[in-house]
Amino acid sequence: MLHRACALQPDILSAVVAGRERDALVAAHLAACPSCREQADAISWMRRLADAPEPSHPLPDPGVIWWKAQLLRRWQAERVASAPIERMHWVELAAGFATLAVFLVWQWRGLSTLVARAIPAGLSALSTAAPPSNPLVLVLILCGTATVGAMVLAGLHRMLSRNHP
Repeated sequence: MLHRACALQPDILSAVVAGRERDALVAAHLAACPSCREQADAISWMRRLADAPEPSHPLPDPGVIWWKAQLLRRWQAERVASAPIERMHWVELAAGFATLAVFLVWQWRGLSTLVARAIPAGLSALSTAAPPSNPLVLVLILCGTATVGAMVLAGLHRMLSRNHP
């Protein structure tokens, strides 16, 4: 769609820019000519914008706004990049406990013999291959083994995290 310049456009726009009262001829022309009407509306809007009062507080420096936007963008990128690593912490923990359980089942006879030799008076029932009949002994052994396993995993994690910041 081609817009042709109106022949009366310079006179109409100078009347609008000067802020004179719109007489009947100008008002009739603005009602009939969309090109002049759009430009007159834009001029009126810009005049109202220029006459608007200043804000009561100063606007922040544009450099600070840009810097904060870049910082937020970088933080978001770091969160996206570290999400798989954060999920792997839980996988590591589950794998550590599963490995600990497999180790306990695999080495039950040797561990029970070792504990029976270390504390012969109260834990003689552990020297057999069957689990102990006293549930308190079983809970103590499992908690102690889980604690040692957790300490080993925590030590490995600290050692590896020091090597890769």
